[in-house]
This record gives sequence, C-alpha cells and structure tokens, in this order.
Amino acid sequence: MLDYSDYDSLDDLSNYFKIADFKKIVVVASGPSAKKIVPEKDALYFCCNDSINIVKSMPHVYVVHDPFYLTLYLKSFMASEKWLGTIFWIIDNNSKVNSNSFEKVLHYILRKHRNKREFLITNYKYNKSSELLHKELTESLKEDFNFTYQSINSGFNTLMLAAVLACRKNKVLEIYGLDMGIGGNQYYNKKASIGKSISGDHNKEIVKDFLNQLYKRKNKIYNASNFMNYEDVKIDKPIQE
Repeated sequence: MLDYSDYDSLDDLSNYFKIADFKKIVVVASGPSAKKIVPEKDALYFCCNDSINIVKSMPHVYVVHDPFYLTLYLKSFMASEKWLGTIFWIIDNNSKVNSNSFEKVLHYILRKHRNKREFLITNYKYNKSSELLHKELTESLKEDFNFTYQSINSGFNTLMLAAVLACRKNKVLEIYGLDMGIGGNQYYNKKASIGKSISGDHNKEIVKDFLNQLYKRKNKIYNASNFMNYEDVKIDKPIQE
C-alpha cells in the first residue's frame, strides 16, 4: 500500500495534479454536449465514466463514482500516458451502494496500486488524510458555494470536485456533457435510457442550485452543457423541460 499521509489537504491534491501549471480546468461528463469539446494542451480535464475516452490523449484526472465504472476500473483500467491519477469520492450516506463501493476500493487500495496516485476521499473509517480531504471538500462547498454536498450522479460529483479546485486556484472552469437529460435519451457516444439520477426533476433542482452559486463566483466560467449553459443562465429561470 502506498503512503498517502502527505496528502491531507486540497492544496496537496492540487500540487500533485500540478493544477497551477494549467490555464483551465475542464469538466467532462458523458452527455451529448461533450462532443463539443476541442482538446487543448493547456487544460486539465476532469472526466468520469466513458468520457475518459474523449480526453485520454490530453492531461486528465479520472473521477470514479458510478458502481459499474468503479468495478470496471478496479478490474481492468488501462491508463494512457496522459492519465495523472484517479479520485474516488465516496460518502457514507447510509446506502448499501456506497458502502459496497467503499469496501471494493479499500480492498483494492490496500493491496494494489497503479503508477499514479489513486486518492480515496471518504468519511468512512479509512485513514486521517482521507477524512481530512473529505472534510475540507464539504466545508469548501458550504463556505464558497453555500451548498451542502449531495451525491446524484458521476458528472455532478466530478463538477463539484473540479469547481472547488478551480476556484481555489483561480482557474478558468469549463463544463461539457452535464446535460441532465436535455438533448435526448443518449450519451455523447450512444443512445441510452436516461435514468432519474440524470433527468429527474429533483436532481435537476440540485444541479441548478449549485450552478447558480457557481455563476456568482468571480472566476471565469463557461458551461457548454445543454442544461443551464452559460448563455442561458438566469438566477430565477425555470428549469428546462
């Protein structure tokens, strides 16, 4: 097992991924608008699920949250040269799904590792560094965005994490593929049945609340997603159907 005791703050995480060296952070979820991306060498991409295939030739951090992709990652992930590391952000919310995910990652991380760091950020009992990272992330969401962490889908989990890091380092933040079902029953690469975690009204409200807080920030934000994109955003605008 690798020693993670030197990584107990968001600054440590930022330094490991060398965020200061990049002009912008780009969030890439798996919705159809992800196809709009034009890769840039001075950007650091935070991706999830299948969206890693869009940016695997560019510097990227893989954020793993979905149980299916978590299992796939642990069994058979093949890193590209531009992969800078992985983040598992798994919260103890009394759900069996998250409990199982934590146990799988813990079993893996205690026995194996790849050639880049794989950070387990959690409030489950694992180690002090991990718990401190989780505490700082959730406190930053509350203090900087007036938002209480809520886990709804992989793309949103990736956005929250990337937004905190981008705002702390005063980096441009771009968002693609966080479409929340707008654009049809499809991902960027295939037709699919979009579940409530993506298209449900309650989850749209959660994402809307966070984006509204994000748009109030002084950082330069560009959201090219179909849901509440930058040009359309109004604080009191009703959710798109």
